[in-house]
Amino acid sequence: MSKLGEYIKSAIKQMKHNGYRTLMTMLGIVIGIAAVIAVVALGNGMKQYVKDQINGIYGNYGVISIDTSKTTDFFTRDDISLLKEELPDIKGASPDYYVGGKVKGPRGTFLASVESGTEVIEYQYPNKIIKGSYFTQQQVESAQRVCVMLQNDAKKLFGTDECLGKEIELLIDGKSANYTVVGIRDNTNEMYDFFTQDMDYSATIEVPYTSFASDYGYDIGKWSQLYLFTDQDVLQQRCDEAQVILTNAHGLRGANAISSYSMADMSDSIDTIMSKASTFLILVAFISLLVGGIGIMNIMLVSVTERTREIGIRKSIGARTGAITMQFLSEAAILTLSGGVLGIILGIVLARVMCKMINMPLFIPPTAIVGAALFSIMVGLVFGLYPARKAAKMKPIDALRV
Repeated sequence: MSKLGEYIKSAIKQMKHNGYRTLMTMLGIVIGIAAVIAVVALGNGMKQYVKDQINGIYGNYGVISIDTSKTTDFFTRDDISLLKEELPDIKGASPDYYVGGKVKGPRGTFLASVESGTEVIEYQYPNKIIKGSYFTQQQVESAQRVCVMLQNDAKKLFGTDECLGKEIELLIDGKSANYTVVGIRDNTNEMYDFFTQDMDYSATIEVPYTSFASDYGYDIGKWSQLYLFTDQDVLQQRCDEAQVILTNAHGLRGANAISSYSMADMSDSIDTIMSKASTFLILVAFISLLVGGIGIMNIMLVSVTERTREIGIRKSIGARTGAITMQFLSEAAILTLSGGVLGIILGIVLARVMCKMINMPLFIPPTAIVGAALFSIMVGLVFGLYPARKAAKMKPIDALRV
């Protein structure tokens, strides 16, 4: 332990003696480590941001489908009740009718996307109800003509979002019906707005499927798809279970007539893509670390040349080859560790600033910091090994002649 302390003191002394050269040598390591930390933080932040935004566009649900080319069966209200009974932790299941039409309000008539289902389609998108409430199970069962819309759509149709209790007219396939506004949702996310900025304006209106089907001539008793809503972390599992339950209920084992997928599948795909992109960027950042490592090797070779006589004196009074090797390896390791620590600090600062500038969450896993520190030491050991061995193999008589 005392020898290690001596090596560390010697290394620090050499770094202080050649201060400017030390800083220039560490610069490559500092930049490399900072780049790795920043890329890891940005990659994690971007992954979470994109995942949240995609979920905001496509929703958070699973879809159970029945292939009517393989069976004459359809899903019914009994299937919804069965799923709720067999899977009590789900929020519910619903048919989903999604059609285009027009909506008329006091300020004009506009294109509209009309979506209908049971009360649980409230959970299809993450934007919350900010005024009023979503339509209820009782309103669905009694086929009341009520609706929910986005805040921006309310302002477009009424000139204000204070429009609860007011009516709009929905025009679909040549038929029209008046619906009362009972709830206002928060607006959609930034990514959805980006994708739809060049499209014609279209309001989004949500209504009970019972009143919608009655007003516009849709069959409310038979469906080829059901939408299942539950928490994201168990969504895929519940979809798989629902598929099995409905397959058994309809006596379709072996027919492969019922299938399922969930938005969790899309989230997993996004995670995979973003992880690969982050890995690529990290590998690019490691190139600067290699450049820094070459700088370490170069400066250690210079140090060996400058201290040839010192090495000769030490070997002539009995210093072993291993001791000389450890001395120079310690100097290289401490040099790169110092650069690594500075790089970690700089990387955290850069990541924080960049994430704040582009409004993304900041997440730097502790493993990235520990890994960066260990990797910087490893760079010093690897690139310092050749100069250290060169110094250790010098013959005392040759070194003293210099």
